[in-house]
Amino acid sequence: MGKIIRDIGKAEKENFELIITGGGIYGIMLLLEASRRNIKTLLLEKNDFGGATTLNHLKTVHGGLRYLQSLDLVRFRESVNERKWFVKYFPEYVSPMSCLMPIYGNGLKRNSVMRGALMLNDIFSFNRNIGITENKKLPGGKILSNKKTAKMFEGVDTKGLKGSALWFDANIEEFQRLIMSVLRKSVDLGSVPLNYVEVKELKTENNKVKSVKCVDVESGKEITFSGDVVINAGGPWSREISTKFDKDFPELFKKNLMLWNILFDRKALSDCAMGLTPKRGHGHTYFFHPWKGRLLVGTGEIVVEDIKNDVKVPEEEIDKFIDDMNSAIPGINLKKKEILKIYAGILPATKSGKLSKKPATIDHSATGGPEGLYSISGVKFTTSRLVAEKTIKKIFPDKKPAGYESIFNGKEDTENITFEYDEIVNEKSINKLKKIVEDESVLHLSDLVLRRTSLGENPKRALDSIDKLKTLFKKEIAWWEKEKTETEKLLKVEAGS
Repeated sequence: MGKIIRDIGKAEKENFELIITGGGIYGIMLLLEASRRNIKTLLLEKNDFGGATTLNHLKTVHGGLRYLQSLDLVRFRESVNERKWFVKYFPEYVSPMSCLMPIYGNGLKRNSVMRGALMLNDIFSFNRNIGITENKKLPGGKILSNKKTAKMFEGVDTKGLKGSALWFDANIEEFQRLIMSVLRKSVDLGSVPLNYVEVKELKTENNKVKSVKCVDVESGKEITFSGDVVINAGGPWSREISTKFDKDFPELFKKNLMLWNILFDRKALSDCAMGLTPKRGHGHTYFFHPWKGRLLVGTGEIVVEDIKNDVKVPEEEIDKFIDDMNSAIPGINLKKKEILKIYAGILPATKSGKLSKKPATIDHSATGGPEGLYSISGVKFTTSRLVAEKTIKKIFPDKKPAGYESIFNGKEDTENITFEYDEIVNEKSINKLKKIVEDESVLHLSDLVLRRTSLGENPKRALDSIDKLKTLFKKEIAWWEKEKTETEKLLKVEAGS
């Protein structure tokens, strides 16, 4: 696959058809969709690729079962099709995942209702396995008896239990490698992604986009990149960037919703992912994901006023979250000290503080702004590619895309490196990590540990492995010691310690 080479000088001499600001999942998918249409594209990210909200993920690709409650068949079908896209083109990273929800006969969570929902789920996702290899196909859902429920989840609360609903979604084993695979496919197609380049100003001529003025975060040098179209895909900062480039569009981020998931130092409660609701409180259903055999739970949420680079969940909210877990599962007795890692990010919310249902796309020229300037604010990881496709088709209607089969060719990622949760770094993995450092614009130790691999998902293992990574970086001792100290600090902060 294509190598990500950070050649700022070369990019500065080019004139791009499209410049994307923001290297989260939406910016990266916009890059892919532009690349397969042979649009000369530059992506600029002020930090590292796939960070911020994108990195803080529950590691699932949801098929949209919950949309059947409101009979929102459009969103349901979109989610099903996009889940299939991830399973089909990233089989080395995405696998089927069984999901279980105990039923106690409350509200919509009754056997008759859930049986109907599972039936509709199978009917309306009839094409979910077409073109998918046998070991990646998603079986149909069903209602299980109390006995089978207890066998699949030994810790289930049997008081009032009426059975359970079983269905299938998709699990992402190596989230960081999937992100980098998309980026490298885009490079294969001629695109240029640059990390650690911050866009400071939009330059126009006769109210048309001309270029962007930037700063190389690594050197402090000012640089300018020429382009005909700019898409602001700044995630939580998209509204701020919109204001800087043109004017404020509140619909990009009406409110800021902080969402978080927590990885505990516990073995998974079951081989299934589970939807569980606390016996007390607000009736919020949590998703218990057995990611790599560990207990990953999500999702908590609160509305916040200010957006900061270091998104931190308030201590009192973490306490409430753990209380909910202990209420949902009798005897689990989770404790704060068992937190291994907290994943937190910001997504757009409605005025009422609920997660936005649809992405927002702004054509700035429609209200007198610069021609060629667009802003986008996405919501779901699962449908990020679809939103990117629609956006690129709207801006470049005459550009015809290459087929995905010709792009992916059924070949696995040449740098396909996976780690079991407690697997230590060895000679074999060091050789693969060396290729990643050389080929994927790894500028800092934290890039490798947190955003190129899953090493940092187990902070304890990562801290024990750091010294083994020193040989991968041909840098001075002072550089290494600084990077080591900063990465260790990040790992400890992310673990909540």
